[in-house]
Amino acid sequence: MAHEFLSDAWLADLTERLKTSEAFKKATKDWKTTITFALLADEAKGVQPVGVVLELDKGECKGATRVAGPGPYDGDYVIRGVADNWKKLLTKEIFPVPALMSQQLQLVKGSSTSLMMKMGATQGLLDEAGAVPTNWG
Repeated sequence: MAHEFLSDAWLADLTERLKTSEAFKKATKDWKTTITFALLADEAKGVQPVGVVLELDKGECKGATRVAGPGPYDGDYVIRGVADNWKKLLTKEIFPVPALMSQQLQLVKGSSTSLMMKMGATQGLLDEAGAVPTNWG
């Protein structure tokens, strides 16, 4: 069943995937960080701002929290964007580095250099997020 992006059900599905995915565990085995995916409001589409904060610790997701509202959000990295651009990223129409460089998604907290140095781990996380059945409305 598809879930609304960044909804409680979507987050529960993602955290279950992260617990069981060997690919995620392998990709993130050397990464300890907190990363937030933030969805910007889009009044024309009825989209409210929300973020999900993921605590990653060497191949495991130690915590996942949904935060309603525009932030500010916790995390070593906070990436925000509109739903259409998140969809493009998670369906691999665009990739992380070009998405950030073109401002389709914005890294509003954290170092782009350090995030890019962990691109394998980042992509491992995005692959699992992209595999969650999502209703993009």
